[in-house]
Amino acid sequence: MGSVLEMKQHSKLLLVFPALLLLAACGNQPGHGTGLQAIRGAVLKKAAPSSAIPDATELKRTITEALANTDKRLAVAVVERHNTFTFLTEIARNGAYSTWGSPDRRTLSEQSGLVTASRGLGADLMSANVGESLALIQGQRAGSAIRSHIYLDGENQEVSLIFSCSFAPTGQQTISIGEIHVTTRTVEERCAGHGLSFQNNYRVSSTGRIVQSRQWIGPKIGHITIQKLR
Repeated sequence: MGSVLEMKQHSKLLLVFPALLLLAACGNQPGHGTGLQAIRGAVLKKAAPSSAIPDATELKRTITEALANTDKRLAVAVVERHNTFTFLTEIARNGAYSTWGSPDRRTLSEQSGLVTASRGLGADLMSANVGESLALIQGQRAGSAIRSHIYLDGENQEVSLIFSCSFAPTGQQTISIGEIHVTTRTVEERCAGHGLSFQNNYRVSSTGRIVQSRQWIGPKIGHITIQKLR
C-alpha cells in the first residue's frame, strides 16, 4: 500500500479545498454521477495556477487503487488552511480510540470519529476531551456540551482551552464514496470560548458512525475535512 500512496502523495500533491465534500455530497444527485466531476470544477476555480489538479477519472482511480492496496480502514483528509489533500490509514485501534496516519507520518487520533489529537501538523492538538460532544453527535440530538482542548505554549507548557458548544441535527444526505454508501444525518456543533469560536459539521449514519466531518483542530491548524472511504 505504501508505494501507491507515497507515489500519489509526493509525486503529485493534490491541492483541494472543502470542495472535497462535493465528492460525497453530490454522489446520488441526478446529473452528478459519482460526484467526482464536481470536484474538478470547484477546485479549478480556487486553486493556484501551478496546482497539479487531477481530473475526475484520475481521482477516482487513485481512490480505487488505494482501497485495493490495503485491507485497513482508509480515509482522505483536507487541511483547509494549507489546501492539502492526503490519504489516511488506520494504524492503531483500542476500543473507541483510533489513530490514522498519512504517508509522511503525520497522524490524527480519534474517539469514534471525533479528533482528539494531532501530530506533525504544527501547533498540534495534544489531547481533547470530547465525550459530551460525542454522545450528542452519535445520538443525533440537540443539546449543549463542554469540550476541552490542550495545546503547548511557547515554553512547552500545557494550556487548556474550554469551549461551550451547542448542537443541532439538520437534514439527511446520502454519502456515496469509496466503499461508503449510507444515508446520514447532519449534526452541527457550534463552540465558543477564550475569544475563539468555530463550527464543526458531522454526517452520521443510523448506527452512530461519523462517516464525514469538518472539524476545528486548533487556532493555528484550523479545520480539517475527513471523509471515510471504508
